[in-house]
Amino acid sequence: VKARLKVFNEEELNVPLVIFNDVLDHVLRIDRVLRQPLGHVLLIGTSGGGKTVLSRFVAWLNGLTVFQIKVSKIYTAKDFEDDLRSVMRRAGCKAERMCFIFDESNVLESSFLEKMNALLANG
Repeated sequence: VKARLKVFNEEELNVPLVIFNDVLDHVLRIDRVLRQPLGHVLLIGTSGGGKTVLSRFVAWLNGLTVFQIKVSKIYTAKDFEDDLRSVMRRAGCKAERMCFIFDESNVLESSFLEKMNALLANG
């Protein structure tokens, strides 16, 4: 894991991570879920706890394409719907293996959470 993490740091994020048992446990849990067909995971914890970086790392290990919305001042609910539609087409129609990362910084309107809830509830 340390060797793969070093390559990941050099190629992808350039974010130094300290490996300890709890981090390895989280990596293994995320990996187990993302390897399953239609696997999805909801990670909850304090902001800045490493959930996004670990998710990106595990997705990279498994060859998944990572998609995270790019929020800006002019990002609207329509843009969010378009991004979700794009992700669904890529994952569903094109069978692209994807990891969609949606964190608290991406929630600009309550409708974003409502759409994510509907998506998760209905599949």
